[in-house]
Amino acid sequence: MKIGIIGLPSSGKTTIFNSLTRGNADVGGFGSARSANIGVAHVPDERIDILSDMFKSKKKVYAEVTYVDLPGSSSGDMFAGEALAQLHQVDAILIVARAFEDDSVPHLEGSVDYKRDIEKVAFDILFADISLLERRIERLTAGLKALKATERDEAIKNIETLKRLQGDLENGTSFRDRDLDPSEAKAISDTFTLSSLPLLVALNIGEYDIPNTSAVEQDMATLLDGRSTGVAAICGSLEAELAGMSEEEEAEMRAGLDAGEPGLSRMIKLSYNVLGLNSFLTVGEDESRAWTIPIGALAPKAAGVIHSDIERGFIRAETVAYQDFIDAGSMAEARNRGQYRQEGRDYIVQDGDIINFLFSV
Repeated sequence: MKIGIIGLPSSGKTTIFNSLTRGNADVGGFGSARSANIGVAHVPDERIDILSDMFKSKKKVYAEVTYVDLPGSSSGDMFAGEALAQLHQVDAILIVARAFEDDSVPHLEGSVDYKRDIEKVAFDILFADISLLERRIERLTAGLKALKATERDEAIKNIETLKRLQGDLENGTSFRDRDLDPSEAKAISDTFTLSSLPLLVALNIGEYDIPNTSAVEQDMATLLDGRSTGVAAICGSLEAELAGMSEEEEAEMRAGLDAGEPGLSRMIKLSYNVLGLNSFLTVGEDESRAWTIPIGALAPKAAGVIHSDIERGFIRAETVAYQDFIDAGSMAEARNRGQYRQEGRDYIVQDGDIINFLFSV
């Protein structure tokens, strides 16, 4: 999973990036970064820790999320140049919105209003798609005269469809929030649209607002009521500071500040929920590992995440639910209890399934 981070000047997006990835990217003014910061975060998963101990695995491999802190632009266009190229490769957009007060860091608009800022960035996303469709319409229109009659009729239909989609965007309906009919899907089949990407929001709060985290999130959730959206309130400055500590030091300080669940864990859960993902597990002496798949994935598709040969030669999946295995204490006892199952091609893999794939190539 790859997530692109965007935000207005002084929103603290690079601070949030550092807190999520335990990175140390330079924090500066808008437009100071000329290239993207890229970092990888391991998905915290206690199940892997426990299974690794039980199987005496040589290695623990957690699922990963790649975060891309997109470069700012001195022109103010956050979707120009490298930023747009990077967004072509992400699975979701994370908007960082400033919700903290700090007189030493003036806000571009002169006041802190995270709802206003999020609405502005969301509009910029829509406007990027509106402009893209406008260019498509202009190109198709310019080429009409050179087409044969049947081709021209098809092109005119596409132009009409694109204008309809453009009108919906202008009225505030993103591609994320609508179902495309066959003609619409065909018209933009080869087009990358920003507003079709799932949208996450990190409200960058101050330490004084940590006790109010849930209330802040609920307040924002009323604004983000569309499909594939979600919000988490995170104190970026505190989380970035804690990320530089050892696990023991972090846990002690977090408890002392009553800072609650780590921002990374909360953002990961939000991301998995909004993107519709879960994890299955593989175990053994070599490694215990978590693999990320879409919710509803069938066993062969899950096998393909490990290797395409396993998907192609899939025979069956030897499966036991994580909690059933923990309760049983061993694979042998899970078999005795009838909880170690043989699943076929139509099996929908569940979160926490421990699976051994049998295959032949």
